[in-house]
Amino acid sequence: MWEVVGYLLMLILACYGVYYVVQDIVKLLQHAPGPPVSMLVVLRNRERDIEYLMRRLESWRKHQWVELEVLVVDDGSEDDTRRILTALQGKCNFRLITVTDDKHNVSQGDQARQVGLLHCHNALVWLVDLRRLPQGLLAEKVFRVFFSQGWR
Repeated sequence: MWEVVGYLLMLILACYGVYYVVQDIVKLLQHAPGPPVSMLVVLRNRERDIEYLMRRLESWRKHQWVELEVLVVDDGSEDDTRRILTALQGKCNFRLITVTDDKHNVSQGDQARQVGLLHCHNALVWLVDLRRLPQGLLAEKVFRVFFSQGWR
């Protein structure tokens, strides 16, 4: 008799577990996409790692369900960053905005960041300022949390 009770108890627990697994699968299939997000990347003189970063971002975007708009603001780069970004525009989906530093017009705040914010179309903006990172540090480390979390 105790064997029958044990088997019934295991059957009940198994059905209970299957029920919750099915509920989780249904939730995953019926999820609504998240709100659209604008990613504003402000950079200067990043020719060493910008191509790798943009290609990684583009491949990552294909596997996410959030609508992500990428804007790249070049804040007066003196190396080949602008040329690399212009060449990547045909392969990666982002908008490039170039800002030339006008020495005569000194305004309060950061002009490149303000111009980028004015061009964002979404209410949620993720600002990544690569100008603040040392040149030896790869910009990919900044995005590691964003890539691994997946905006869920």
